[in-house]
Amino acid sequence: MGSYHFISNAKSILLILLLITTGCATTSSLSVDFNPDDPYEESNRKVFEFNNKLDKFFLRPITDFYDKATPEFAQTSITNFFANLDDIRISINNLLQGNVVESMSDITRFFINSIFGLGGFFDVASEMGLEKHSEDFGQTLGKWGAKPGPYLMLPFLGPSTTRDAFTFVGDIALAPALSLDDNAARLGLISLDLINTYSAFTGIADIESKDQYAFLRDAYLERRKYEVNDGLSEEDLSQDQDFEDF
Repeated sequence: MGSYHFISNAKSILLILLLITTGCATTSSLSVDFNPDDPYEESNRKVFEFNNKLDKFFLRPITDFYDKATPEFAQTSITNFFANLDDIRISINNLLQGNVVESMSDITRFFINSIFGLGGFFDVASEMGLEKHSEDFGQTLGKWGAKPGPYLMLPFLGPSTTRDAFTFVGDIALAPALSLDDNAARLGLISLDLINTYSAFTGIADIESKDQYAFLRDAYLERRKYEVNDGLSEEDLSQDQDFEDF
């Protein structure tokens, strides 16, 4: 596996949300069918439009400046740095899911990249064959049987579900930057992480769809289902359960 150029498959709820909250226009006059996964669609669409305005007038200008002012190699190093810190949270969630081998691999990645990758700015662990995993507390609760609940569009944060909105707090609590005593340093690290992450995903705004709200909602829900099930289909899961019962 090559150098880890982005926090692939978004390893915290926040990163997943930022993937979807880029500036995608929607049309409030669209006639839409009721979706049982989205009972609050009317209010969700209003929040979606608010997030789009936030993107257009605030986030996009900042990330455009960041892209122009920051060389690509520096952006890659910044991404690697935060991805390395994220391995701590991933390791904890893998352990809570009973994935002991993966959890040990995650924490090993952290120590290797911290020591030999100059604090995580270089992804040495991936070059050594240690896979980068993707686990968060929402996936952990999903593995324990918690249902996702209704789809929610959160102000500033974007797509979520009632389950993931609740667990977002738990994932953020495990963020190493929050443990810093210096308020300026803590705010600076969090801001840099968000800007760098958002910058890598701005291209999704170019996706064309008749109803981008529905397109991104369905994509988010399918993505979360895929992550919770570790890529297994419903048929595969059913066959595994039948085998265990047997």
